[in-house]
Amino acid sequence: MEEARRLISQATAKTHQRVKLAEEIAAEKKASEDEEREEEELERQCEQWCGKICRIGIVIPLLYSYVMYPIGEYSMRPTMDIDNSVDLSDIHAIVTGGCSGIGLETARFLAESGASLVLGCRDSNSEVALKALQTVKSAAVRWSQRSHGHNVRQPRVMTLRLDRLASIRAFARRYTEEVGRLRLLVNNAGTRHACSTTDDGIEVAFQANYLGHFLLTQLMLPLLRDSSSARIVHVTCRDGYLRRAHGWNQWFRDGWMKGWLGRPTPISEGVRVGTTLVETQLRTNDAEEEDGWGHELVPDGDEASADGSCAVGDVDCQDPAAESRASSAKRSGPFDWRSNCRPERAYANAKMAVLMFSHELERRLRDSSNSEGVTSHAVNPNAVASDFLLKGTPDTSQQGFNYYSVASYFPPVWIARKIFGFLSTRMGTAFTRTVEHGAKAVFHVASSEALAAAGGGLFDDTESAFTKCGRAAHRCGRVSRQWEPPIVHDRQASRRLWDISEELVATEAKKR
Repeated sequence: MEEARRLISQATAKTHQRVKLAEEIAAEKKASEDEEREEEELERQCEQWCGKICRIGIVIPLLYSYVMYPIGEYSMRPTMDIDNSVDLSDIHAIVTGGCSGIGLETARFLAESGASLVLGCRDSNSEVALKALQTVKSAAVRWSQRSHGHNVRQPRVMTLRLDRLASIRAFARRYTEEVGRLRLLVNNAGTRHACSTTDDGIEVAFQANYLGHFLLTQLMLPLLRDSSSARIVHVTCRDGYLRRAHGWNQWFRDGWMKGWLGRPTPISEGVRVGTTLVETQLRTNDAEEEDGWGHELVPDGDEASADGSCAVGDVDCQDPAAESRASSAKRSGPFDWRSNCRPERAYANAKMAVLMFSHELERRLRDSSNSEGVTSHAVNPNAVASDFLLKGTPDTSQQGFNYYSVASYFPPVWIARKIFGFLSTRMGTAFTRTVEHGAKAVFHVASSEALAAAGGGLFDDTESAFTKCGRAAHRCGRVSRQWEPPIVHDRQASRRLWDISEELVATEAKKR
């Protein structure tokens, strides 16, 4: 009997053990399932939050860049109220690119104020040139009628191709022989074509936007200095002094907030002449002083004496420092214009060279004893609704084969670029300035009496209205130094670019 009880007890214990083991397994399985569900829920929540953060990180910069910023700029854009009743009857003027766009509209304003005009156009016998001439003639007649029959000096069109240095020299010779007087030079012509070379062997954007005007200005300086007061106006653009802040692909070098939103920031890079880089040691710009204006406040580095300095363009002046700079410039070439050339960067690079030239020219004029009354200004009329962009849009095939061009073929990237490209185009079309608005900006800088003795500078209506801005008249629309690239205030770098430019135009002259 005892043995039977013992066996029954052992069997019962084993049964209880098996039941307990099954319950433990079920509990462990349930715990494991609960843990898995918690992990899945956590992963789902993480995915949701990551998705939200990614959408915020991507959508907000896109909305800011393509919607909020253009709307904000448009809503704060001042009206272009200028004084177009000024009498310019004693002004002889040249407007390059004067047969279309801003150039033609600027010429019309000048003619309506009585100026004697010569339009520099690619082909003086083309239909476009003849229509432009008729437009300017009609404007001159309107001025004559307003001035009670004052004699009208008939405007003229002369062939001027900035992509051919020989054409520039021929234009200057003809103008000097046939007109012989000049008080206003408007360097307006330009192109967005880039990364091909001209007949002179120079990259087309650099030559047509900058170097051609550099040579023309040098050739016209004797006539400008002969006038009691004269003005040189260089038309530049925002691409020449501002760019989007570097983003994640450049490790937010301009600050993470600026880089995230893609906010505009002054260009910190140098100017490229082929593969030669003209750099600056300046990294930040000091705040503009309240009692001064423009770049006249910037120290020249080495003190230049007005009594002992060489006149601008005076090739007979024996300046040892200039000779040293010239000899160093001769070691700049040869220039490789096609290596790593990207059209949009080449255009911006040329426009920044224009701004450097304008500032350095103003400094040299100020230091020269025989250039009193001659000033150099730059103006950004901003994007206008003309055919300039369409005629000069760089060919995307010139962009090169790199990471970004490869990535652009992936469907999500391609679709996003198409959508926001379409949105940007429509927003740009809706918010661009009219050609008349842009031309008024150029006309104001070319004719305003308030700027006659105010020193050269850069003007942009996104800074303030050009008139009645609540400040002194000569400071209205003037861009502060904080928003200009450091290199344009670096006199050593500006001299370097000047010397290289002289070398390039001299090399062309020797070939002839």
